This record gives sequence, structure tokens and C-alpha cells, in this order.
Amino acid sequence: MDGTVRELMVLQQRYATLAIENWLTHSVFTWGWWFLVITFVGPWLIFMKLLDRDRTLQIWSFGLIVILITSFTDDLGSELGAWIYPISFVPVGLLALPFDFSIIPVACMLIFQYFPTWKKFTIALVSQAAIFAFVGEPISVMLGTVTYLKWKYIYSFVFYIVTGLFARLIIQKWTV
Repeated sequence: MDGTVRELMVLQQRYATLAIENWLTHSVFTWGWWFLVITFVGPWLIFMKLLDRDRTLQIWSFGLIVILITSFTDDLGSELGAWIYPISFVPVGLLALPFDFSIIPVACMLIFQYFPTWKKFTIALVSQAAIFAFVGEPISVMLGTVTYLKWKYIYSFVFYIVTGLFARLIIQKWTV
């Protein structure tokens, strides 16, 4: 093993230790952490009540595509230093779990379910993107659950729209 790989291992271990320490001393049971708990559990409770059982596979497939895109992009942005999660739901890994695996995919799946035409879907998606980017994200920043370093809300607005449109395009090609 060369020196660079060894140094990366040491840094990864140090990061994990610091992340767990931070979580135990500054995250768990704070107001921001409870916000994350609610935003993780709440959307799924709503979704399970509203899910169109006749289209379950199609809707879940759409949601899985959204989860894959958001979690990959979130991890990449975090690794590249575009943002950090000072308060996290869990101490290590999947730091944006409530956003990437709950709020965003559930909202997108409900839009996919209730707005069947491209036009209605796009209008609803743009509305959701505006609410998430210009209301939800500033609240998350205010609560300290995320800190943007090299990111702007307008980027998120575009990201939400592109993600939803891409996921719908994939599902449409798959199921036709």
C-alpha cells in the first residue's frame, strides 16, 4: 500500500471519529435533529396513505430513480465541498437521508401519481422545486442542518426540475 492510500485511510478514520463525536455532542436530540426525524418519517406516513396501489410498481420505480439521482448528487456535492451537514440524522454515511430518501422522492412520487400529463406534471414539479429550493432549503440552513459553501438555491431549483423530468422520461420509456 502506498503512502497516499495509507494517508487516505488515516483521514477517513479520523473523519469517522470526528463525525461520530459531532453527532453525539452537537446533533442528536437537538431541534435540528428532531426536524430531520420528522422530515424523514412524516412524508412516508403521508405517502403510504395516498399511494395508488394499482400503480405501485411504476410509482416506486420512479421514486427509486429519484433516490439514486439525489443521493449520488448529494454525496458528490458533499465530497467536493459544495455543502456540509453540521447536524445529521445519523452519524456517518447517508448524511442527507431525510432529504434524499424521504422528502424529495416522496414529493416527486406524489406529483408523478397525481399529475399524469407532461404539462401538469411539469407545472407541479416546477412548483415543488420552487418551494423546496426557496423555502425548504433556507429553513434547513436556518436550522443548521445544512451549510452551503459553493451552492446557491437556484442550482437546487434547476436540479429538482431536471431530476423529476429525467425520472419521468425513464419510466415512460420503460413502461410504454
